[in-house]
Amino acid sequence: MDDLIAELIDLPEAEWPGWLTTHASRLSLETVARLKQRSDQFIKSDSARADRISRAAIAVTEQLPTEPIARALAYWARGNWAVYRHPEEAVDLYQKALVVYEQLGDSEAIARLSSNLIFACTTLGRFADALTFAERAQRFLEEIVVGPVIYRVKFGMNYGLLLYECGRYQEALDVNEKMIALAHDHSLQEECAELQVNQAFTLAAMGRLTECEQLLIDSRQLLEQLTPKPVLTIARIDLNLGDYYSVTANLSAALQHFRSARDGFLAENVAMDYATVLLYEANLLKRLGALREAHRAYDRAYQAFREDNLTQYAAQALLAGAAVRREINPADPELPEMLTRACDIFTNLQLPIWRNETLLEQARLAFLLGNYAQVEALLTTAWSTDTVLHLAIDHQLLWGRLRMAQGDEAGALAAFTSALTQSQNGAHIWSEREALVALGNLLAARQPDSAIQYLQDAVRIDELMRAELSVAELTADFQSRRNDALPLLAKLEWQAGHLQAALQTVWRWKGGALIDLIRRHDGYTDVNPTIAQLQQRIAVLRWELERKQRDGESEERLDELRVQIRDLEAHAYHERRYHIHKPGQSDASIYNWQAVLSKLDADCLVEYASIDDELFAWCITRNGDCTVTTLGSTSTISELLQRLELKNLNALRLNDEQRKQRSETLIRDARVLLQRLYRTLIEPLPIPVEGKLLIAPYAPIHLAPFAALWDGNNYLMERYLIEQIPTGALLGIPVPAGPSGPALVIGASADGILAAVQREINAIASILPDAQIYLDDPAALTALHNLTTAPRILHFSAHTTFDEEPTIFAGLHLADRTFTIEECYRLNLAGTELVTLNGCTTAYGMESGGALIAFQSAFLIAGAQRLLVSLWPIKDEPAAGLMAHFYQNLMQTQSPAVALRQTQRDLLHDPALAHPAIWSAFAVMRR
Repeated sequence: MDDLIAELIDLPEAEWPGWLTTHASRLSLETVARLKQRSDQFIKSDSARADRISRAAIAVTEQLPTEPIARALAYWARGNWAVYRHPEEAVDLYQKALVVYEQLGDSEAIARLSSNLIFACTTLGRFADALTFAERAQRFLEEIVVGPVIYRVKFGMNYGLLLYECGRYQEALDVNEKMIALAHDHSLQEECAELQVNQAFTLAAMGRLTECEQLLIDSRQLLEQLTPKPVLTIARIDLNLGDYYSVTANLSAALQHFRSARDGFLAENVAMDYATVLLYEANLLKRLGALREAHRAYDRAYQAFREDNLTQYAAQALLAGAAVRREINPADPELPEMLTRACDIFTNLQLPIWRNETLLEQARLAFLLGNYAQVEALLTTAWSTDTVLHLAIDHQLLWGRLRMAQGDEAGALAAFTSALTQSQNGAHIWSEREALVALGNLLAARQPDSAIQYLQDAVRIDELMRAELSVAELTADFQSRRNDALPLLAKLEWQAGHLQAALQTVWRWKGGALIDLIRRHDGYTDVNPTIAQLQQRIAVLRWELERKQRDGESEERLDELRVQIRDLEAHAYHERRYHIHKPGQSDASIYNWQAVLSKLDADCLVEYASIDDELFAWCITRNGDCTVTTLGSTSTISELLQRLELKNLNALRLNDEQRKQRSETLIRDARVLLQRLYRTLIEPLPIPVEGKLLIAPYAPIHLAPFAALWDGNNYLMERYLIEQIPTGALLGIPVPAGPSGPALVIGASADGILAAVQREINAIASILPDAQIYLDDPAALTALHNLTTAPRILHFSAHTTFDEEPTIFAGLHLADRTFTIEECYRLNLAGTELVTLNGCTTAYGMESGGALIAFQSAFLIAGAQRLLVSLWPIKDEPAAGLMAHFYQNLMQTQSPAVALRQTQRDLLHDPALAHPAIWSAFAVMRR
């Protein structure tokens, strides 16, 4: 029999009819039973194989017209395959089989099929039908005195899921606990794992979110040990873990599990779930600011939905992908056609809300391209006024921007005011914030005092809402928030002559999210229990919303969940507002002028900021003098820096001998640009002629080599001791103290490609004899994560790996894997005096997202006092030599800034290393 079945399964399907006719006499009910057994075995581990076998079972029944049980058994097998992929089809197949077994009075089969129908109907949201089948399954199971325990366990699993979906959480919890114990006692590992997943959902719904993660992880680990491995079930757990980590803001873990789920669904050819996970992955990448990766994921999701004829979901992916592509490049020639296609689909499917969403996106694109007539047509003639509140508010905001662009200030004011009123009445806090910023922009020229008030209100919302974010959300999600209120507010305050107020606004702008992270990491912020409870409830509802959307829940129920989430967010916002205004709870002192000035240990703090393509510099001296200087167009400065970068690259491509021979010419050419940068960035400033400078750069000058700026006679580092800081506001918060241990030195030569790394590490080891050394050692990361005492010095020498756009997943490529920026945040480096990052351009990321997505920020947040970072890539040989010089000087001076300055002076006297591209490639960043 087994050989016969194997022959059928291996045969091309087109040859089945002939083969079945030839072997008709050898086919029987037993053949179908064996096929069902095999199909069931592969349903979760090899979906394509189970699909083929279950279709073969139905084909066999054509040769058995007098065996009604054979057809029922084949329907049962096919239903078991379809229930995870096409539940409507599964219900139909199960019911056809059930009719036959009811005629035969087979209690066991009736109980098992009814149990399966509980799951299928629950998946489809047909809870009344599911409850009917649950009563029937329970009744017939009671008639079976002796039977496999697995039938009772599976019934309990499906019934518990139904109770959960019906909101009967305590009953579901009790059923799940009883079934988990039964499954465990009888070594039913897969069923035990699935029950634990259901239990996690139930606990989340009951507000016990913290208990869910471990249940899901344990379930996954249990299934990984099985043979064959239930790939489909593991993929579903990965999807649930991705949801969980997404709503609890552990975004790196969320992305990892979404990608694992995606691979599992692809392997099992579960098209709907594969495409859905691609959509989740794309949404998460967008949230992280990885727009190009998000764009590619949206495209794949669109193709997958379209191939599976899931038109509505395909259009949603198309719309989301178009929005991301607009952010990347509004002139993308494919965008208009993409949006027209999506709009046509939503129109044909009679989905007016999604159609309005698409019209708004078309209008945003047209607005950016200056096609105001098209914007007006889209927002009037095409627009459906019967829409949801958040779209109505977005419509008013865009209408106001259109009127403003057309010079109709009264029309713009009416639109923005209407949007503000609707947002406040509907508790749409972020829309309220957008309306306030829009009003600030509108009134900035004619009514600056009113504009300042509106912008201050918007900033207050930013800071209150940011205070509710978790650490993970601050490091990731907050990057997607627009940071457009504070720059304009600073400019208006400056124009009004309020220089100190403008500077404090710049500090809040440049340092707000970073300082929030530092204070939380260092334990300076208290946890309000009411807000914590609200945040957990919001996370629970967001998780439920994700799963309900995936399960095809009605729009009415989804809207109910969205309203609940919005109401809770508003409650948390107002609770935080009350809490932050209680005596002793305000954070205003962090940005206090006097508090920062009292900690200034330099002759002058130079705080750069870019507003409306113009670079400003605030200069603050030890004695409290404060001035503001405008320095010109940031685009002009960017062009200078790009030209300098090309000069540096040309010099760095040469070997030592070539650089010696052409030294005079190369250095002269570089000095021309370095002098122009000096005249732009330094010469106009009222700073002392020598001494110590603390520089807080801003885009586009984060990678500017301040030490090498040339005044015509000297480099800047010859006149000044220079340190950099993300923002002077950091001086207002204490540096964490703690014990420190021996230096930790980690090097990775990229399989020998970076040949000088070994020489560099050996040289440092001789200078720091008590250091722990890890060279090409996979144990390095374990040692780093398991630190009980912060190392006094932490040194990395490795290749840096960056995505095409800044994200927290960029990192240092060590021996066995990448050590990401995101992991840096989780270190405890209180007591670490210096972190050295010798990799290509480890100052990367400071120009994005409020400087959070950067190595410097991550290590400063972790507690490091100072960092030595590279501004651009140089060859590993001169970098290794520079590091050896630096550490020798550090042992003598104990000051990283002094040691770097002395190292730069030393290298100036070496003809092979005297070019600024080499000796000014590193900078010291402090907290």
